[in-house]
Amino acid sequence: MIIATASAVSVISGVLIGRYAIPNNSTSPDPTSVASSQSPGEPADKPTPSASATALVPTSVPPPTTTSGGPATAEGAVPGTPTRINQYGIPIGYPRTQAGAVSACANYDAINGKLQNREPTTIRRLYASVATPEASKRLSDLIIENDKKSAKTYGVPSIQAPNFGFIGRATGYSVQSYSDDKADVTIWGVLGFGIYNSADANLSPKEGWATDTCRVIWSDGDWKLEDAGDGPANPAITERAAEGFKEFLLVGAGT
Repeated sequence: MIIATASAVSVISGVLIGRYAIPNNSTSPDPTSVASSQSPGEPADKPTPSASATALVPTSVPPPTTTSGGPATAEGAVPGTPTRINQYGIPIGYPRTQAGAVSACANYDAINGKLQNREPTTIRRLYASVATPEASKRLSDLIIENDKKSAKTYGVPSIQAPNFGFIGRATGYSVQSYSDDKADVTIWGVLGFGIYNSADANLSPKEGWATDTCRVIWSDGDWKLEDAGDGPANPAITERAAEGFKEFLLVGAGT
């Protein structure tokens, strides 16, 4: 799911879930890093939100002490705060600052961590609303294909099956590079997935700490997702390296 200098965990032959591999020759499925992929195109229509498109709120922004690129934040203002919510409940309208780019990456990454968002039609619409046309199709195609493989491995018709659990939460970030036109940010968090109440320990829900990479570019007056992928599948929160990630300032009620 979702840094900087931790060494990558090698990918065993397995099935991808989200942007993580679930080994099928291991006694305990473990989320590990895999490369991202993508392609061009964007839905021509602009449909209204479906029931499966859950509302995401602007909850992930850098704390006031974060150094931002671009104009200084006004005293008392929350740095990087989005200005509005789009038709799919995703925060958009970020300032052209480092804090704005970090907030955009965090909220765009949160799309992946909600199971209901990963229904094929929904994930395409969500990405089309926040990503470049090329990245939108490439990322949604990748997730849809990975989810099909994961469903097959777990013996469910789809990962939307009522007994399948999947949840991701971002907890920290690291800025790799920033300019007024482009930013590379690593998002660190925890991922859980598996079959609830399974008699097979290999299929029962597991958790793992991991990282996502995010690249946003400044386009049409906002930060747009240009690329995303896996970073290292660590560090765990108990490791010293975890202290290298900055905390988010949480704003508003969640969903």
